Amino acid sequence: MAEANVKSLEAIETFIESVAKLRHDTGKQTDDIRQQLQRVSAWLEKELPDYWSNEKRIAEKKWIEARQDLLRCEATTRAEDDSPCSIQKKVLRKATERKALCEERSRSIPRYALEWNRFVQEFSTNVRQLDDLSESSLLNAWNRLQSILESLKKYANL
Repeated sequence: MAEANVKSLEAIETFIESVAKLRHDTGKQTDDIRQQLQRVSAWLEKELPDYWSNEKRIAEKKWIEARQDLLRCEATTRAEDDSPCSIQKKVLRKATERKALCEERSRSIPRYALEWNRFVQEFSTNVRQLDDLSESSLLNAWNRLQSILESLKKYANL
């Protein structure tokens, strides 16, 4: 008969508790990761497009106002003025730049959302593997360790 060299059942119990905690923490972390991925997805699909659509409307309104101000200024300016309507031209140029930025951002969001969805699909595979590890491998290890501990306790009591 083989001789057992068990020195501390408490150490095995502590290890079993650590495996259980690791399994619990892993499950919690994967849930948190999924929630964060969903938040970013919702932001990209709803909030960001709404934001840039609103910004685009504001920029278009300011561009129209700046253009009207410039046209008014040009209509009332005399030919001998040194810098006719320079302030209005500058305001219109800035409004044009802002409008172009908003349009570019609005157009680019679908591309970013597509790239994000690809990333989420690839990353979700890793999260599922981690979940599988937690729910199968760590659970099997915990069950096996429990069985071994029970056997060792019976052996120690003999």
